[in-house]
Amino acid sequence: MTIHVVPTEFATVQAAIDAAVEGDSIQILAGTFDGFNVTKERLKIFGCGIGKTIIAGNSAFGSTDGINVDASRTILKGFTIQGFQGTDSDGIDVNTNNNILVELESKSNFSDGFEIDGENNLIINCLASSNLSEGFDLENDHNCVINCKSIQNGAREGEGIEIEANYNKLINNLAKENFEDGFDLDDNASFNTLFGNVSIKNMGDGIEVDDEANNNNIIANMVCNNIESGIEMEANGGATIGNVIDSNIIRNNGPANVGSSSGIFVQDGVIDSSIRFNKLKLNEPFDIDVEGDVNDNTFDGNICENSFPDNLCT
Repeated sequence: MTIHVVPTEFATVQAAIDAAVEGDSIQILAGTFDGFNVTKERLKIFGCGIGKTIIAGNSAFGSTDGINVDASRTILKGFTIQGFQGTDSDGIDVNTNNNILVELESKSNFSDGFEIDGENNLIINCLASSNLSEGFDLENDHNCVINCKSIQNGAREGEGIEIEANYNKLINNLAKENFEDGFDLDDNASFNTLFGNVSIKNMGDGIEVDDEANNNNIIANMVCNNIESGIEMEANGGATIGNVIDSNIIRNNGPANVGSSSGIFVQDGVIDSSIRFNKLKLNEPFDIDVEGDVNDNTFDGNICENSFPDNLCT
């Protein structure tokens, strides 16, 4: 294994990648460098830390993104990706499987901060902020996002963290002050787990479960001070089935002047779901609001102050 150093040995990160072989490492010193495309497998590319090593300027070759990961088993660590403003420019676009992204910042890009198109990727201790679309966009299955932050994303369109596929796990993340939802389980996104996350002060819902997003587990999250619902379960285009909303703390969501908002808002057409052991307080207009037949779902052990219809609070 060889360690290549940028810029002392190679002027650009791309030149170092082009010269590397599988399994090599690339050290990027402090400074600002152009984007790059990872085309060799098993490379470890590491900077000197967020805000010290900065990827900006020219996009990755052949795209408008800051970084494209087109080879598997890549490790990226310790730098900032910022300011890529071409059409549909993501800070980083991962197109392959079994990669690790750790301690990265992606900010002020035209589209997503992190777009994950591959499977079995681990994203840990990363920050997305002020991107015009999603902070994190998971478009494929079996990815894991842990201890990440998504702040003030989506000014053009988009959520703090968008899940568009299946079997993903999001653990101990923060979604704050995003322009739409904090976390969004998109249509048909199923068998995902959201555990121990915080969703606060977003302009949409804290957590939204969209049409036919089935069999997801939303457990032990804190959802507070969002403009619309704390947790909204939708069924506009088809039944939404088998979700578990369990042991969440849900407070101060849904101002009274916004329609269809509450602490937990369950649309007609949501069925066979379990809403249990949540703690709700000071949500408007209700802590729990159910449009359809209450008997379509199980409500048990929710500690709250009011509900529609009545008697859903313990």
